[in-house]
Formats: sequence, C-alpha cells, structure tokens
Amino acid sequence: MDKVREILLFFAAAMAVFALICALYQAMNDRVSSAALLSTIFLVCVLVVYLPKLEILEAWGVKAHLVRTLNEADEILAKLRRLAVINAKSTYETVGIGQRWDGQSAVENQARLDEINAQLIDFGVAEAERRELAKNYVRLMGFDLYMHYVQTLDRYFNSKASALRMQGDREKNEAMKAEGASYDEVKANWKPNYNLFSQLATYSLEEELTLATPTKQLSENDRKAVEVLKNQIVRLFKDSETKAGLTKETASYLDTYKGLGGQDKRIIELFSFNPSEVR
Repeated sequence: MDKVREILLFFAAAMAVFALICALYQAMNDRVSSAALLSTIFLVCVLVVYLPKLEILEAWGVKAHLVRTLNEADEILAKLRRLAVINAKSTYETVGIGQRWDGQSAVENQARLDEINAQLIDFGVAEAERRELAKNYVRLMGFDLYMHYVQTLDRYFNSKASALRMQGDREKNEAMKAEGASYDEVKANWKPNYNLFSQLATYSLEEELTLATPTKQLSENDRKAVEVLKNQIVRLFKDSETKAGLTKETASYLDTYKGLGGQDKRIIELFSFNPSEVR
C-alpha cells in the first residue's frame, strides 16, 4: 500500500513539473486560458504531493507545543512543591511556638499539620523530607512533655511537704512533720534539666526523664506513680516520633493536662492528692 502511494505521489510530482513547463510555454505564446488551466493542474499536483508532508509538519508542531506545555507544567508543579515545603516549615514553627504561648489546642493544631502533611504527599514530597520538616516540632513537643513531667512532680513534692508539715503542726505529730521534711529532701536532691530547650536537636527524652526521676526518699506508692507518669510520657513521645507528628493521644494529653489545673488533675490521678486543697 505504501509503495502504491509512493508511485502515485511520484506521478503527481511528474505531472506538476510537466504542467508547470507547459503553463510557461502557453503563457509565452499568449495562450492565457491554457496557461491558467495548466497552472491549476500544477497547484493541484503540488498539493497532492506536499499536503501529507504539511500534515506531518503540523503534527510535529502540535507535538512540540505539547512537549513545551508539559515542561512548563512540570516547572509550575516544582514551584508549587517548593512553596508547599516553605509553607509547611513556617506552619510547623508557628504552631510549635504558638501552642506553647497562647494556649492553642494541640488537637486542633495537629489536625492542621495533618492537612499540611497530606498536601505535601499530594505534591510528591518524599517521606524523608516530610519527616525532617516535622522533626523540630515533635522535639519541641517532647520538651513540653518533659516540662509537664518536671512541673507536675515539683508541684506534688512542694504541696505534699506543705500539707504534711501543716497537719503535723496542727496535730503535734512529729512523724508527720518528718515525712514532710522527707519531701524537702527529695527536692534538695532532685536535679531537673531546665536547660533542655537549648538541646532540642540532641536530647534523649527517655534519658532526661530518667535523670529527672527521684530515686531516694520516695515511698513505694510514690515511686510507682512517678514510674507510671514517666513511662507514659516516654511512650507518647516515641509514638509521636514514629508518626512524625503528635498522635491523637499525645495531643489530647497535652490539652488535658496543661497548666496548673492539668497538673493538679494528673497529681490526683497518680497520687490521690489534691494540691489545691492544701490550706
């Protein structure tokens, strides 16, 4: 079929050349009508020969246009991806700082960050890059968990010592006053790391909590309660590191136990003691 097509095209080309020569001859002999007819035949033959090639050229033009359009789309997508990464980084920083200072809900903030993460996935941002973007935020939340641990125990030790001393004084109970003094000894030997914020990139929360866990002068019940609190916080942080964002449980914990009211709530749950009732 292709060979027949080539023969026909060759014949049409030959006819075009012959028609052009004849048209020129007729024109030179003032035979205008014959020259016009032969010129028409020439044009038709030329179109027959070159029209398929023009179609191919047109197809190439469309192809080149499509390739250029796709390249431009890739460039736009790459710019949008970079913009999404910049926006994610800024949002993580803003949420991390804002949550600590203006009392924003950790649950609501994490929902926003989950949407940001989903957007990054849609733009094809690699998991390693997404985890790196969330790393500082998660470690900042780990610092907040550490401070919650330290402040909760500090409040408990101080309130418990005060309550025992006051009750011992009222009842003239020396044993009770001595027990209150033991909590003062716990505080004296206790060395929380209040410079942990400057070590965000390198700290190990589990190690820091262990160092901030009193090992002497505590009763068996207090020791068990402190261990429960420490283990829970370690688990919440590890789960959040695995997710590269706060889990629902971790975010809910931060919301539930924030501030003095939250500390008192956790102390009541762990030690069956209410610091706010100390008078």
